Amino acid sequence: MSPPRPRKRKLMDEQIKLMRERGERLRQAAQSIGITHAAKAAGVPYTTLRDYMNGSEMKLSAVASLARVCGVTLDWLAYGVGETPLSQSPSRPALQRGGHQIVIPWLDDREEGLRVGKGWLETTLTRPTIAALRLTDVTGDAMAPTLLHGDIVMIDTASTQAQGGALYALKVDETVMLRRLDLRLGGGIRVLADNDRYPPQDLSAEDIQSLRVVGEVVWFGGLPRG
Repeated sequence: MSPPRPRKRKLMDEQIKLMRERGERLRQAAQSIGITHAAKAAGVPYTTLRDYMNGSEMKLSAVASLARVCGVTLDWLAYGVGETPLSQSPSRPALQRGGHQIVIPWLDDREEGLRVGKGWLETTLTRPTIAALRLTDVTGDAMAPTLLHGDIVMIDTASTQAQGGALYALKVDETVMLRRLDLRLGGGIRVLADNDRYPPQDLSAEDIQSLRVVGEVVWFGGLPRG
């Protein structure tokens, strides 16, 4: 058997090097918000994320989702193009509390919140009320295809005034329900699901008094679409 051609071996070595460098960038990005949280928010199994960080080949859809939830650019994560994000710089501890990192708590007061970069919040959300942000899970298919079962939703609990077409978290008994609220001419509100199987509900001005709006949905993340 003839030995492998040197050029082919060189190309393989370069590809392995690039994959390892990509994995290291992914590790830095994921550590900035917590690796477990990064996997859940991006809809990537933890074991798969671990393999990616160790240099395994990555799906582009997964890389794009991970870049989004970690608050880094796709170009930087996939190809190393551009400057290292400030929160990932070696001179800035990735898990630093305070100035560059914010922990967003869950609406149901679970022990662990989601750690995100402050810079990512400020560039992703147009008008964030950071202290009022809370997280919840999507259950069921009422808001499909916009929100899928298992997605993570970020809610601004300071924004409770209904505006046409916006997504809101509503508290019904002890259950959190995600719906669109549309203002009706002459008063009242129409409560809408994105899934056509769920008919709209019209609330009169009197009914609105008993409607508890938890807050407006300002971000969501989950499995890569398509």
